[in-house]
Amino acid sequence: MKNKAIKVLVAVLLTSFVSCSQNNTVVNTADAEVVTVKQDVKKAEPHRYGGWYCPDNLNGFPAVDISNWKDVPVVNGRMATKEETQNGTSLIFVDTEKYPNAKPLDMTMPKLAKYYNKYSKREDFIIIIQAVNIDNDSIVGFRFVNGGNGSARLSEVNLLTKNEITAIPETKFVSITIDIKGTQEEVWEVLTKAESTTELQSIFDKNNALKADWKSTSNVNFKYSNSGMLTSAYADVLWGNHYIQNDYEYLKYSEKFFLSTHEETKTTELKIVCGPFVNDYEAQKEILNVWAQKVKLLTEK
Repeated sequence: MKNKAIKVLVAVLLTSFVSCSQNNTVVNTADAEVVTVKQDVKKAEPHRYGGWYCPDNLNGFPAVDISNWKDVPVVNGRMATKEETQNGTSLIFVDTEKYPNAKPLDMTMPKLAKYYNKYSKREDFIIIIQAVNIDNDSIVGFRFVNGGNGSARLSEVNLLTKNEITAIPETKFVSITIDIKGTQEEVWEVLTKAESTTELQSIFDKNNALKADWKSTSNVNFKYSNSGMLTSAYADVLWGNHYIQNDYEYLKYSEKFFLSTHEETKTTELKIVCGPFVNDYEAQKEILNVWAQKVKLLTEK
């Protein structure tokens, strides 16, 4: 059962969070009516050409360390095939029979940019992997640096200059995947319920530096002490999978916890993505690994 803090965070901080399943990275233009409401950025008239907002799509578009942003797969100089929109190379498949004048923009990908995310309530770093013109509308598909994907008009993103890119600190993300013998609901209980706080807190707060009431404003039994101000938080079930995301101001730090079920083994996969981290990456990686193992132990005992 979700605790009271989770209900408050979901209701107040992020009531209209939108996401999709891990395997649903393709949006055909036929789905435009569904997408338009979800891409209403800064009250601008949304585009009609697909590209789900999927911050939980950590399998299709995993987190990218800032030093590796140029290495992501892209399609340049032509329209993407349907296969390429399913394998993490591209995002939006355009039906050329419906839009015969659609064409790629004269733009070489990938491009590093910033995008105001109304769900995280901040400007997030994104990597543009697709840019197309459809009916004189310039649309970009992108992957979030911290994992997942989205789309917007070209005018809604801020392309970074070389100097701006150079000024970004060398940061890394901790990504962990662990299989747990138990249901999603059982793992969720350990991740969120107050009863597990004491056993888990000692792993990431060895000096007992957190305020006594820290759990009242958090939806998960984990806290990064340098995260800064919380901008948004979410914890709920999306498309049959439990998902938690916390976003903070410091370095655009985010925490993502995604639960999915292995139907054959009836086990739960916990996927964790936290970051970015700068000088304390190795320390936080060790903490999160120990923390994940403790979540596994508490679930399976």
